[in-house]
Amino acid sequence: MFAHLCQYTHLFLLKLSSHLWVWLGKCIIRMKKPRVVDYRNLRTIYLNRSDRIGDAIISKPFIKLLIKWLRSNDCQAEIVIIASRYNRPILSELENLSDNIRITEEDKIDMYESKLYRMIWKHVNFLYKTLMFRWSHKMAQNDEPALFFDMGGGDFNTILKYKELYNPIIIGPNIFWGSHILDIALEHSYVHYSNVNLIESYIELIEKVFATNGIFRNFIYDELSEFYEYDPQIPKQGICLWIGTKEFRNLPIATWRRIILETATAFPDEQIIVLDDHTNLLYGTFVHEKFPNNVVIEKNTYSPQEFIARVARCAFVAWVDGGGINMVKYHTNSCFINTFAQPNVWSCFIGRYIYAKTDWANNWHSSVVEIPPFWQVIAHMYKTSFWLPSFNIDGNREIFQDFDTMLLIEIIRKSLKR
Repeated sequence: MFAHLCQYTHLFLLKLSSHLWVWLGKCIIRMKKPRVVDYRNLRTIYLNRSDRIGDAIISKPFIKLLIKWLRSNDCQAEIVIIASRYNRPILSELENLSDNIRITEEDKIDMYESKLYRMIWKHVNFLYKTLMFRWSHKMAQNDEPALFFDMGGGDFNTILKYKELYNPIIIGPNIFWGSHILDIALEHSYVHYSNVNLIESYIELIEKVFATNGIFRNFIYDELSEFYEYDPQIPKQGICLWIGTKEFRNLPIATWRRIILETATAFPDEQIIVLDDHTNLLYGTFVHEKFPNNVVIEKNTYSPQEFIARVARCAFVAWVDGGGINMVKYHTNSCFINTFAQPNVWSCFIGRYIYAKTDWANNWHSSVVEIPPFWQVIAHMYKTSFWLPSFNIDGNREIFQDFDTMLLIEIIRKSLKR
């Protein structure tokens, strides 16, 4: 009883602190006077995506379109895409040395901190170092204008390294409620505390810093197809339930067991393919259990490319937040299940299209949009709760044990046109 009281008190204080820092961040933004940059005078643009594979997959179409827009608008700057050793293979095809676009690699050691006191110390330390740099350089302008776009929204070590080496103008989205230090440290920042889609925050930031008055936004919206790889020529059948993701993000095992059973019962004529990640952590648990005959517990022996091709042949895939869903959600009808990350930040980019939102039991919600020309269904399920901050530190997976399978079943029916 006492342990539960302490846990809920901890979550309550986190929620309270998140509201406090949101308010503080908005006050800081209101006081700042964003600097407008003429992109035609820039000599170097750094695009920092030196983190995880899933985040690189989300950002890659935007990076491609940003480069296309810059080059078509008389920007001759060298474009340096900063990758990590993990996601460099994802981003490497954007390299074009003949067009002065190159890839470089940085080791990201500034990982997300799950302990609150370590996160606070990380932010304070970054603020101190950044302000000391500003003081020692008197905010002097560089003779060779450079722009550093931190697309991860808080890669403190890389930001500071490039600030000290090249003194660029630094911009970046402020992703986490505790990262209001970025609002002080960066010349520009865009705070999407209201859970704005990550690509939308990129668009908003570029609109501000380059003062494009909606021209850049319209360009991205007109190129929405770049974000989707749905191929109607690939025969699609079966429902894929992907149960493998990082443990702290995943649904409880008992919840997955219930989802498998209820989905198989709702769609007796469809094959239910249950896939784990490449480590097959849950495969050993489920392969020996008795499920309905239309359930196949499939061992993951695929390479990343083979895995994408496998799921692209499914008529639908549901998956918890992680790099895996970002690899496949644009290839078929999909539902992205959000647990401990900010719900709408990591949802699919849909541009001008309107999505239908449904509120369900136990604070579960869904949004569904159909993307033309093939009317691909892209859905998003997430849970909101008074006890759950927008990014839950030291989260408890049991919060999500009441996952509403009926809501997922309704999404599947829509995607299968039933």
